[in-house]
Amino acid sequence: MSNWRDTASEEVQDDFDRLAEVTLAAARSFLDLEGSFIPFPMAIKTDGVLAPIGSEQPVTPTAPDIDEVMDGLVGLFRERRGSIRALAIGADVLIPGEMMDAIEVRLEHRDGIAIRILVPYTIDSLDDTYLYDEPRIQDGDRIIWD
Repeated sequence: MSNWRDTASEEVQDDFDRLAEVTLAAARSFLDLEGSFIPFPMAIKTDGVLAPIGSEQPVTPTAPDIDEVMDGLVGLFRERRGSIRALAIGADVLIPGEMMDAIEVRLEHRDGIAIRILVPYTIDSLDDTYLYDEPRIQDGDRIIWD
């Protein structure tokens, strides 16, 4: 994969950097507090203001279906894509083929770039803290502005 920054505008780079930072921080906080989390959104509005939509996890009597949550977030962003220029969806995933937990951040920009960041993690058995590997950046799928 070529470096996504090679073809991205300064706006896209800045938007993705901001969204990745706040989404990863929120995901780490959710893990520290609850040990897991359901997918959550973040967005940058067309005026450049960060909208931390998913800064809190909803309280539900039973665990929601993760696929339904993801479908709902995609539907929400598709309906609202005229009012946002970039989005992030944070999720707690299992990396296929590696059987390793990871924070996944899906980033997409109205300018046509989509990337996926995976941050594998383990739990330290001595003190139950989370240990994070280096982020892996991959090409993502365009699902909102396709």
